[in-house]
Amino acid sequence: MFNNCDIAIVDVGSDMIYIKIGEIAKDNVFHIKSSAEMYYDGFMEGDWLNGDDVSRAVRCCLDKALYNFSTKLSAIYVGVPGDFARVQTRSNKLSFGCNHKINIGDINAIKEDLYPSKDGRFEVVSTHEVSYRLDGKYETLAPLNKSCFMLEVKLSFAMCKKSFCDLFKTILSDYSRKIKFVDLSTAQCLMATDKDLRIKNSAVLVDIGYLTTDIAYIKGDGLIALNTLPIGGGHIAYDLSYGLDMQYNDALSLKSTIDFNGENTLVKIGTNNGIVEEEKSYISMIASARLEEIAEEISKIIANYPIKYEKFLKIYLTGRGIADMKGVRSVMANALGRQCELIRAMYEDRNKIYLSQASIIQYVCQKDKPSKPSLINKLFG
Repeated sequence: MFNNCDIAIVDVGSDMIYIKIGEIAKDNVFHIKSSAEMYYDGFMEGDWLNGDDVSRAVRCCLDKALYNFSTKLSAIYVGVPGDFARVQTRSNKLSFGCNHKINIGDINAIKEDLYPSKDGRFEVVSTHEVSYRLDGKYETLAPLNKSCFMLEVKLSFAMCKKSFCDLFKTILSDYSRKIKFVDLSTAQCLMATDKDLRIKNSAVLVDIGYLTTDIAYIKGDGLIALNTLPIGGGHIAYDLSYGLDMQYNDALSLKSTIDFNGENTLVKIGTNNGIVEEEKSYISMIASARLEEIAEEISKIIANYPIKYEKFLKIYLTGRGIADMKGVRSVMANALGRQCELIRAMYEDRNKIYLSQASIIQYVCQKDKPSKPSLINKLFG
């Protein structure tokens, strides 16, 4: 049974809405009580393909997850996809004139005046530390009690389109009085990449969804670049549909069975016109061509980063657009000319959880754990 400690996690995919409802227990673990997912028309290039469909899909999905319970949720956390997000980095420095031990007052002082000015289009949803630099040399994320003559800080501000925030506040206002937004790309990077690596070097995470691909570049605990491409796994299905002259839904099912490994064989495909056979190599060739196109665009973006992403650093891959294909990591590694690590969906008590959902959950548990309700809230909440 739901109670007023329960929170909802809303993951806005480019073709599907995912919702997990649960409670953060004393062990600081999110215990899932209910979940739901629902297809909708999605988004591309920073806009909804059918704006009227968004509200219907989110409400239906949340109602499905809540079943017949009417208790309001204590909070709802909405992941902001890359198409509706941007990052801004800003830096400042503080000279002490002597060898000085850094205190919390110094850290607060150096962060002053870095907050971006409001422009009416985007609003800041979170602030993250990219790095502290001591005397222009030593980088750290924990400068407290360290000594230096000069302290520099670089902050990353995760921002969301105001229209996105306003829309979801309107949709979700009947379900909770507390609606918060989590920058999805930042949350995924914080979960999927190694912190020591991010402090010493940096990391790139590529999320290939159904219609879009997000490329996030993280340094320390904050993004220093975020790019999106209007292309994803759904385009592979379109290519298969065109190349094999079949219905799109059949091609989408075929895509989920692709295995780039092994010997060439004939593959039997169930279609509306019965069972047809195609060579595995031809199917793989079609899918590989689209993956290579995506990889080429990713490589162009990485090459233009103001802070060089060294060749020895790997690329982290995730996303529902590629997770169902076997051998995709090798194809992408060859196309990108880099070592790649593929992060697939995980399972918890038979609940399938993608990195996008898991990262929002982890972010909420670690960064913004909801407080326990007071007696007044229990009586009148």
